[in-house]
Amino acid sequence: MKRAVLLTAVLLCSAVTHAGRANAASAFDQPTTDYMLQFAKPAVKVFVYERYDAKGALYQRDVTALTSPIKVPSATERIINGVTYRLRGLTACPQQKITYKTEEWDCTKAARDYEGAIYNNRASVVLCKTLVLQSKQGEPDAVSCFSLVGVGDANDPYNVAYDDDEMVFFNMAEIGRNKDGKSLRPDLERSSDLGKRFQNEAN
Repeated sequence: MKRAVLLTAVLLCSAVTHAGRANAASAFDQPTTDYMLQFAKPAVKVFVYERYDAKGALYQRDVTALTSPIKVPSATERIINGVTYRLRGLTACPQQKITYKTEEWDCTKAARDYEGAIYNNRASVVLCKTLVLQSKQGEPDAVSCFSLVGVGDANDPYNVAYDDDEMVFFNMAEIGRNKDGKSLRPDLERSSDLGKRFQNEAN
């Protein structure tokens, strides 16, 4: 129950924050459902990959079908259509054991269970964004990923699941710091605080 209340609060906060934003490409904002819906295709799971330049302008967009289930090797790695990506500014599993589904779980297994269900069971569109203009061989692009979930009716309305935020909230990933100790993801600090509070209450 506590987890449901906290997660609902996060989603409501996110919805209010982003509701007024323009339905346009953005390097840093969570996309709206309308933005995600423009890529949706009947009976096809779609992967959208967007590259943004240093000024936050859209540089390149690729739209392809998802040819195989998305794999979750760790809390911060995603393998999509055979290519490995890494969630931007996050470190996987600060603790080996976490509270998940009201039980103690191995952190990596919990991340696989949660995000595997989102990506492979519920998502119709997966969007990942990066500030990397050209991929380097052997080095995963740093990304933020979002999924359009739901079927669009009153019982299961469309919503946008935010992978980075979920991993931090469930304490499956930790926000990284630069050499000066500053947060690499200040946008996720609130979710981190809420998630740590939940974990402390659960334990």
